[in-house]
Amino acid sequence: MSKAKKKPNDGDKIQRNLKMNSSEQLAGKAARTDKQMERLVKVEKPREAWQLQLEIPLSERGGDVVARLSNATITRDSFQLGPIDLQVSFGDRIAIVGHNGSGKSTLIGALLGRTPLTDGSQWMGPGVVIGELEQARNQLAGRNDLGELTNATLLEVFMAATGLLVPDARTLLAKFNLAADHVNRPAASLSPGERTRAVLALLMANGANCLVLDEPTNHLDMPAIEQLEQALDTFGGTVLLVTHDRSLLESVRITRTISLDAGRIVSDHTS
Repeated sequence: MSKAKKKPNDGDKIQRNLKMNSSEQLAGKAARTDKQMERLVKVEKPREAWQLQLEIPLSERGGDVVARLSNATITRDSFQLGPIDLQVSFGDRIAIVGHNGSGKSTLIGALLGRTPLTDGSQWMGPGVVIGELEQARNQLAGRNDLGELTNATLLEVFMAATGLLVPDARTLLAKFNLAADHVNRPAASLSPGERTRAVLALLMANGANCLVLDEPTNHLDMPAIEQLEQALDTFGGTVLLVTHDRSLLESVRITRTISLDAGRIVSDHTS
């Protein structure tokens, strides 16, 4: 008599089913991994981060003379600027140099008519369009007409200064690495570096025919400084540059250098 075949019990069936299911799951996972790898291979290179390209538009020029000081003096406590006779002509690219406290920023204030003279006179051409980056970076600080800081956001202040609508204002600020978490904050809360980038965006939006830059490289990283150097070098108008940054002075085209010491012009020479 032949032996009867052993009938598999239920435990054996369950074990075989578990092995089959496990094999199918592993095969499926391997297939999905292969497809994902194929998709990665098709990508030629990662998407590159956007890089700032700063360009300051040149406004229509006015006359040949941008600004003039005649026998001008400014007295503040024990400090006196002047007397100074100085004329800035269109197309001048002037570096104003001197030690701290020599009067460089005060001279800029006198030329622009922002700082009242104690004596003498100041004149500015009617067609001059100033684009300024002042040392304290207060242009977009969110101050009211009384000079008091407000809670106005950077976006609100920037739109008021440029006339841009929300989409264009946000797009331009984003190009200077000022995104949603910056533009919706009070402008007064921005760091010096953020304020500097915001003012550069302002210059790019509004343009100018006379740039007045007081220590412009302060608080900027190297890529932004390189873009600023390039923008200054190609700008077709007048440039007044106050800086201690020797590298910037060597990189930017300068046609005239004014040296100050103790409130007096000690040299004024063309290059």
